[in-house]
Amino acid sequence: MTLVKICGLMRPEDVDVAVEAGADLVGFILVEGTPRCLDPDRARALAARVPDRVKTVAVVGVSGMAPVDGFDLTQTYETPAQFRDVIVASRGELPDDVPDGVPVLLDLPFGSRPAAKELEAHWTRAAWVRQPVILAGSLDPANVADAVRAAHPWGVDTARGVETAPGIKDRALVRAFIHNAKEAA
Repeated sequence: MTLVKICGLMRPEDVDVAVEAGADLVGFILVEGTPRCLDPDRARALAARVPDRVKTVAVVGVSGMAPVDGFDLTQTYETPAQFRDVIVASRGELPDDVPDGVPVLLDLPFGSRPAAKELEAHWTRAAWVRQPVILAGSLDPANVADAVRAAHPWGVDTARGVETAPGIKDRALVRAFIHNAKEAA
C-alpha cells in the first residue's frame, strides 16, 4: 500500500477534502518566503482539524526546528539532530547518515518542470533508495499512477500538482490524485 501526502495545505476546506478523500498524511509548510508558508499557530489550528488516523506533517527548512509541537511528524531538508518522528527530505543527493527505517522524501528542485525522461529517471532513482521513500516532485493525478508503478514508493507527495493557485487546492484534483495513487499500488 502506498501512502499519500497532500502538502502545502493552507485552508480548512482543503484540509477537509484531503482527509475525506483518503490522504494518509497532510502537510503544512512553515518555511518562510515560500508560496505556501503558514505561521506555526495557523498551521497548528489547521492540523487540529485532522483525525488521528491521518498524520500531520510540519515542513520546516531548518532541522533545529524538529520536532515541531502540534504535529505528528516533521519534514526537514537538512539532516536533523535526531531522527524520531522525522522525514528527511532531499532535492539532490540523500544524506549518508540517515538511519535505516527513517522515511526520506525524494524531491525535485523547487519549481522545476521536468520532461518525461527526467521524471522517469527520478522515479527509477527512488526505487533504489533503501529507506521508506516518499516520492515527490511534479506529481499530479495524470502521472502519479505511473510513478507508483515505476518506483513502488512507501508514499507519494504533491502540493502544486493538485492546485489552481499556490495553496489553493482543487477538490477534484485532490480526489483524483489520491484515488490514482492508491489504485496503482
